[in-house]
Amino acid sequence: MINSNVTWTRFPVLLGIFTIMLFICTYVQAQVQPKSDAEVRIQTLNAIQDANDHYYQKRYTEAIRSFEILLKSELSQSQKDSMRLMLGQSHAKLGQDAEARNIYKEVIDENPDGSYASQAVHQLSYLYSRRYQYREAIIMCDQILKQHPDTASAAIAAYLTAYYQYVEGDIDKAMKGYEHFLEKYPDSIYRTTAVSSLVRLYTENKRYADAEKLIKGRMKLNPTDTSILEELANLYQQQGKSQKAIELFRNALEKNPANSSLRRKLGSLYAELGNKEQAIAEWKKLVAGEYDEHQQLGTIYLSHKMYTEAINSFQLAIQKNSRYGYLYVQLGAAYKIQGDIDKAASTYLDGLQSVGPSGSQRESIWNAMLEIYQGERQKHLRDKLIMQYERVYQAAPQNLNNALTLGELYFYDEQHEKTLNIYTKLHKLYFSSIDAALERFANDLIRNQSPFAIEYLKTLIQHSRDSRHLTNARHKLAKLYTDTERWDEAAKTLNELKNNNSGTFDSQMLLARIQLYGQHNPKAAQITLQPLLRQRLVYSQLSEVNLLLGECHLLLKRYTLARQVLEPIASNEVKLSASAQKLIGDSYFFAAEFDSALTEYKNVIRVSKSDDLTNDALERIVLIQDNNDYLTIPLTDYANALQLFLSGEIDAAITQCEDTITVHPKAMIVDDIGMLLGSIYRSQNAVGDALHSYKQIVSQESPLAADALTQIADIYRIKKDYTNAHDTYTKLLTSYPDNSIVPHVRQQLDELTKLMKNGQHNTP
Repeated sequence: MINSNVTWTRFPVLLGIFTIMLFICTYVQAQVQPKSDAEVRIQTLNAIQDANDHYYQKRYTEAIRSFEILLKSELSQSQKDSMRLMLGQSHAKLGQDAEARNIYKEVIDENPDGSYASQAVHQLSYLYSRRYQYREAIIMCDQILKQHPDTASAAIAAYLTAYYQYVEGDIDKAMKGYEHFLEKYPDSIYRTTAVSSLVRLYTENKRYADAEKLIKGRMKLNPTDTSILEELANLYQQQGKSQKAIELFRNALEKNPANSSLRRKLGSLYAELGNKEQAIAEWKKLVAGEYDEHQQLGTIYLSHKMYTEAINSFQLAIQKNSRYGYLYVQLGAAYKIQGDIDKAASTYLDGLQSVGPSGSQRESIWNAMLEIYQGERQKHLRDKLIMQYERVYQAAPQNLNNALTLGELYFYDEQHEKTLNIYTKLHKLYFSSIDAALERFANDLIRNQSPFAIEYLKTLIQHSRDSRHLTNARHKLAKLYTDTERWDEAAKTLNELKNNNSGTFDSQMLLARIQLYGQHNPKAAQITLQPLLRQRLVYSQLSEVNLLLGECHLLLKRYTLARQVLEPIASNEVKLSASAQKLIGDSYFFAAEFDSALTEYKNVIRVSKSDDLTNDALERIVLIQDNNDYLTIPLTDYANALQLFLSGEIDAAITQCEDTITVHPKAMIVDDIGMLLGSIYRSQNAVGDALHSYKQIVSQESPLAADALTQIADIYRIKKDYTNAHDTYTKLLTSYPDNSIVPHVRQQLDELTKLMKNGQHNTP
């Protein structure tokens, strides 16, 4: 028997426990309550949008992951098919053709009459055609025709088969292919294109009757289509049946009088038959009422070698619009064709005076003017014009047109100091026009790799007050300084951008690269990169930042941190994966963990599409495998010296190299250390010390002697000591005829020979 007192005593406790359990069950049930259909739908749509964003921003690896996850969820058939096409295209973009083919075939096989299947046929054939594998594309199309006859997919496959046969040059098969397609799939959306292609092939192969029959068959179906009339007229004209062609052109123009192509062709046919008056009458109808009718007529006349009419039309056009520079170019061209060079030159000069400061118009006129004379005749004309405009400028130094023309004459005569002098004086009066002119000249000099570009950019920066011009000029100037290894000036220029809050992502990255590779200051580069991580960057930009940041960490001996930053790039970012893999190898190399370094360098060779990266990795592999003597102590010293050099500790790097050579003079890596020492001295412009290091390697008949001799020759060339450079390159050719450096040596010798012939010979 139960003790009732005990039971009732425990009841409040049991009631409390029951209440708590009930609350817990209710809470848990609330937590696991399934989401509504609307919430699930929104979540799915957001996921689809994210996947699409990955695809359209070319993050194909991330897109593939997202699509594969989504395809396992509940989607409509249309969503799945669309997604599978994008999944296939993502694989194709990454070069994973086998995966892409499987996906496209799956879409086709499931519903060969569907619209997505039609797109899949195109994408599947493109996998072959983009590599010019047209035979394979034809075989693939034939397979679809056999597997899915009488479907939309088969229709496209039949059309593509004929097209690829044409591309392959198998014209007979192509014509039969188009004929089969038109007979088998008369309702295909590609019917019109196929007919046009077949007409063209018939015409090219002089099967005029077949072409005419095909065109007339289309005319019966589309009696109001003037493009078919035009096509038949073209066919008659090609056969010499001019009267029939004229009748068809006129018939088509009655139905479509606004068709300029028809009108132009009719006029051309009259001109071809020698009926000039009728041709002009048709062309005048073509341009009637247009504000630029005279220019259009001039262009037509010029194309038909009717030069007198062309000149008259261009002159009338100039009277109506004297500030349009291209009219002067066209009028000058007509004079030039007739052989009247003086009139062409005066036309171009009139244009320069009339168009004002517009940079693009002045440049087009100058380009035409510079072509009318060559060599001494051009110089004679330029000297004559310079004398003429110097007098004009002195009479009215504040006239913008005269000053611009004289400045341009000086520029094309390479009298850059005089150009800059004129433009500096004019800047306060015409700052906008002068800014544009200076920028235009700087861009021209940059394209032609002229060192004077720097002076134009510096002048622009000194005088301009336009933030856009200043930003562009500073960025270009920094790149020029970088190209010529003027690292401090490049960094100073980019820091000015940053100080003026004009720095862009590209300018900040350029500054970081200069600090890292030019100034060998990884700490400064890290400081430059850190703010970029707080900006909203696209994935590819973020990867670029982290790649440089990882390199900074490893040069600062933070090897574990470097790998943490680099490993996601190596595994995810296809474009930069090999570069990240190489740096991971370097992190182990500098830490003297040579076995791990070997593994990573071998991975670089496996994934790299860059010859430079592959060669760097191979060199490190050889260096590690060939220098295991002395318990790898000299190899460790070499890695330490290289790390010190790249991180800017120059004195310590030199000391490390010299100590290693002293302590281990017989070590196998001594010559590599000598080459490294030469590179360090060259970076500090200690040319004498660099030459001494390289010459020691050459004198010892080392396996690296050819490399050392190449460095010596390059130093002589940079110093413009062309005689010694020429002799050293020649010695390389005779002593090491089978070395891989030979193509570089031959190229250098050719350039040196030209320099020495032009009298640029300089022996210090």
